[in-house]
Amino acid sequence: MAAPGLTPEQLAQLPHDDRCPAMLATHWGLTALATVFLALRVYCKRITSLRLWWDDWILIAAWVTILATVCLTTALVAEFKLGRHSWDLEIHDLSKFIIISSSRATFTLTSLGWTKTAFAVTLLRLTAGRTKGFVWFVIVSINITTICAPLDKVWNPAVPGSCWAPKVGTKVWIGLGAYSALMDFTLAALPWTFLYSISLKKREKMGILVAMSMGIIAGAVAIAKCAMLPQLGSGDSYNEVELYIWDVTESTVTVMAACIPTLRVLLRGMRPPRTTDFLRMFAGASC
Repeated sequence: MAAPGLTPEQLAQLPHDDRCPAMLATHWGLTALATVFLALRVYCKRITSLRLWWDDWILIAAWVTILATVCLTTALVAEFKLGRHSWDLEIHDLSKFIIISSSRATFTLTSLGWTKTAFAVTLLRLTAGRTKGFVWFVIVSINITTICAPLDKVWNPAVPGSCWAPKVGTKVWIGLGAYSALMDFTLAALPWTFLYSISLKKREKMGILVAMSMGIIAGAVAIAKCAMLPQLGSGDSYNEVELYIWDVTESTVTVMAACIPTLRVLLRGMRPPRTTDFLRMFAGASC
């Protein structure tokens, strides 16, 4: 899609960088890594004779949305050359481009919400009272996002309704990104408020707490993504590649962080008797 109003000579002087391969390599590489972590989580449940619980199924559903995001990104790259500058895109069917792009955005938001929800649901089993109520608040708040009203307008601009203006939308996305990072840090810190006093050996206790605090990494990724969000208003699709990469990075890293506590089983040939009950409760045994 050549830049309007430019002659071939002027167009030739513009940059023609291509980040398609790097974007796809990052997307599929991180998804493969998250798949390994999730498969190991399920394997650990099996070898410890524990049934999959709600947090496991939510995490699996989140993985499906991540896979859908990556597949849609691949389609955008293959058909429209997403990853190049706007004047090098090959948008032969604008309606199709909008539908695929909007679908990708929907799956991205869903994956970000569900990956965090999975760990929060795990915490529901370990909390009570006001702390449990706060976890419920986190779950609800990270799963509420409205871009257009009605929602159909996201996929079909011809539908009557309204959407965020580009400048307003960018500011809202930055706010949502910051809130997402805050919730990552909050969920990572929450176990320290009620597990530090449990009766376990200090080394074992610290191992559990550190494993359950890996969400800090996801929070750091969310902050890095926030720094990329102002590029949404640049008008050049090439500048948005970093954001596409950080989107998938955040969701896949959150999956891996949520799996790490369960994978502690693989680090020990045998679990200490004093931690058996706790690990069963955390790993998802049926109530």
